[in-house]
Amino acid sequence: MRIILYLGKGGVGKTTVSASTATAIARRGGRVLIMSTDVAHSLADALGVELGTSPVEVEKNLFAMEVNVLAEIRENWSELYSYFSSILMHDGANEVVAEELAIVPGMEEMISLRYIWKAAKSGKYDAVVVDAAPTGETMRLLGMPESYGWYSDKIGGWHSKAIGFAAPLLTKFMPKKNIFKLMPEVNEHMKELHGMLQDKSITTFRVVLNPENMVIKEALRVQTYLNLFGYKLDAAVVNKILPDKSGDNYLQSLIDIQQKYLRVIENCFFPLPIFRAKQATAEVINPDRLYDLSKEIFGDKNPADVLYTNDRTQTLEKIDGKYVLSLYLPNVEVQKLNVNIKGDELLVDINNFRKSIILPNVLVGRKTEGADFEAGNLNITFAN
Repeated sequence: MRIILYLGKGGVGKTTVSASTATAIARRGGRVLIMSTDVAHSLADALGVELGTSPVEVEKNLFAMEVNVLAEIRENWSELYSYFSSILMHDGANEVVAEELAIVPGMEEMISLRYIWKAAKSGKYDAVVVDAAPTGETMRLLGMPESYGWYSDKIGGWHSKAIGFAAPLLTKFMPKKNIFKLMPEVNEHMKELHGMLQDKSITTFRVVLNPENMVIKEALRVQTYLNLFGYKLDAAVVNKILPDKSGDNYLQSLIDIQQKYLRVIENCFFPLPIFRAKQATAEVINPDRLYDLSKEIFGDKNPADVLYTNDRTQTLEKIDGKYVLSLYLPNVEVQKLNVNIKGDELLVDINNFRKSIILPNVLVGRKTEGADFEAGNLNITFAN
């Protein structure tokens, strides 16, 4: 069983790359489900079929669906939805506003995760490919399995105490069924999914980016936070690459800019495998064209494989009360090592090699105290 999640900034071509991956796996004989957790669903457009919240067979072995959070809440979580909606209406919100606000914070992320969990547990598929929402939303989604347990304990505990002390007063606000009894069950599902997401033989993440400064910065944040969550990034896919040369001066200037940022990507994401896709001259909107794109990106490699087998490219630990950031940099000469911090970036220069890392919030503002190189890992200690 494989779960592959594609992440990245909106507009980089994440849906197209995800769909091409799923199509390639299916045409290699694997039974695959691709699902979109992005509210701006474009997966149906890429595949050229109508999609809903249940899997639709696109072609042999290839199934697809789009997660509709609101429909799922109304269908399977109506008690909870009505409960919070009624509370908001009691506080003066009109019915339409109350229905919009009744989606509890974190509910969308939890439902998206449950879809992934159910697909993985169904036994129907060899692989699940997820076309994830833009980076910020997906980072919240990936942090949800850990935080849900805390919230369910707190809310469940509050509910039990409230019922015990003020049942007569709260009766008219409480749902007819005890929806809070569902929380332990959902919590178990979240724990199980968290284990799946952290099992690097099952789940890997891939970042899609373009050779542009802002997009690269966001992709680096993806790399940083995946490592903090303990998730495995096994590849980067650089999309929308222009040809090497052009007779047009304007186009050549754009090519030169891209070439500069392609070198930045090679340095920043080393030693991850980096795959490339040219800027398409026409829309990639059906399985045949998606399959052609997958061959351009992955060549003879099977996109269902784990594409990078080292455990993690960077880790963050607290040792003797100090944070130590470890970067995996094999085969690098360290005679000329320079480490600088610029805002929320850590810049590591080794000879002609530069690696830029977006620091997690806990390290922003801290000074570096020292660094050493051991077994291919550069270990940087931060002051308290």
